[in-house]
Formats: sequence, C-alpha cells, structure tokens
Amino acid sequence: MRSETRTRRDGARKSLLMLLAIVFGTAPTVGDIGSCGQSADDLDAETFFVLKAHNDCNRCGECGLTGSLCEAACQGSVPTSFPAGCRPLVHDGEVCLNALLYASCEDYATYVNPADPRAPSECQFCPLR
Repeated sequence: MRSETRTRRDGARKSLLMLLAIVFGTAPTVGDIGSCGQSADDLDAETFFVLKAHNDCNRCGECGLTGSLCEAACQGSVPTSFPAGCRPLVHDGEVCLNALLYASCEDYATYVNPADPRAPSECQFCPLR
C-alpha cells in the first residue's frame, strides 16, 4: 500500500514537472528576438493559479490535509488575475511552484491553514500593501 502511494505521488510530481516544462519552457531562446535589453516575460496568472491549485490538491491528499483551501484547490476554484500593480515574472512562478512541490507536509499544513495561511517566501511576489 505504501509503495502504491509513493508511486502515485511520484507520478503526480512527474506530471506536474512535465506540465511546467511545457508551459514555461516554450518561450523564445536567447537571440531569437534580440533579447538584449528586452523586458522579462510576465507570468500568466490563470496558468499559474491552475498549476498551483493542481499541486495544492495533490499535496493536500498526500499529506492528509483538509479544509476550505484544500477543497477549493481540488475543485479548481482559482483566481484569474494577480492583485492590481503586481506583475510577477515567469521565473517567479517557477520558483514558487518548485518550493511548493518540495515542501514538507508540516510546512504545507501552514500553507493551507484557513485561519492563517502562510506562503513560502518564494511565493510572496505580490506582497500585500
């Protein structure tokens, strides 16, 4: 039973990493569009939040976590935009998703605590004013 859970978790992680590689790895390479001095790519909010919800739902299941934030993630209830004035870059999203992917269950419990959710520092690219 335990190895089945581990296999399922490893498969979910591999799927998420492949999806990340496809979504974030399709940008032009250096030199394709004269990248010297060009601004970095903005993170697509809808794509980011869908990937984050997928990861949150998987981790809630793996870690045996429950609550409104886990339920919302598993139902796909996600924002479609970042707060006004917040423009994170694709790299910011990649770093955040990786931090969530490799967080311990103890840490993840603090991320989905409905009373006082805490995000890892890698995901705080839109600080509250």
